[in-house]
Amino acid sequence: MPGRVALPLAGALAVVAVALLLRPDVPHMPGGGSGARLGSAPPVRPAKGPCVLRADRLVLHGARFRGVVSVRTGTGSVRALKFTVRSLDAVSLDLTAGRGRAAMRLRARPATTSTLKGSGAGGVATLYVRKLTGRVTGLGGGRLPADRTVSVTPDAVPRWLSHPVTRTRTITLAGATASQITQFGGRLSIKGPELRTTARVPRGA
Repeated sequence: MPGRVALPLAGALAVVAVALLLRPDVPHMPGGGSGARLGSAPPVRPAKGPCVLRADRLVLHGARFRGVVSVRTGTGSVRALKFTVRSLDAVSLDLTAGRGRAAMRLRARPATTSTLKGSGAGGVATLYVRKLTGRVTGLGGGRLPADRTVSVTPDAVPRWLSHPVTRTRTITLAGATASQITQFGGRLSIKGPELRTTARVPRGA
C-alpha cells in the first residue's frame, strides 16, 4: 500500500487493526477516584490478547512520566505506567494484538518513521503501558543512565524516569518494545502499512 496513511483510520484498517491494537481501557487513579479521560474514546472492553508495539527506534517527544496508575480491564484492574507525549516517532513500526490465529499485525515499511501526534487536551497523547523495554540512547540532552538497557514496569521504575531533572523531555529508545499499550488523544501516521490477520506473538511479550 503506497504512500502515508493518516489515522485515526477512517476506513477498514482503523476498525479492524488499530482499533483492536490500541483499544482503550478505562483508566482511574488508585484509591477509587476516576481519572480524567483524555480524547473522546468511550469506555469499551479491552482486547483480550496482548497488544504490543515494537520499533527499531522509539522517540517520545515532550514526554512526561505521570506515575503508576490502576487501569480497569474486562478481567479486572491492572497497574500500568502512564505517560503523556507531545508526539511519538517509531522507526520500523510493528503493532501486534491477540494470539495465534486471532492475532492482528500492522507493520510499517521497514526503516520508515511512523508518527503519533498529540491531539488530546493540551495537544498531547496519553499512553498506558504495562512494560517498556529497550536501550536508552537519549534523554533530551541529559545524562544517560549507567545501565542503558532498561525494562520498565510498575514494579521497576528507574530513578531517571521517576525523578526527572526537567518536567518534560525527549526520551529515545533503541530496539524498543511497549507491551499492553493503550493510547488516548493522538493521531497516527504510517508509511506503507501492511496488515496481516494472523501473526505469531513471541513468548514473554
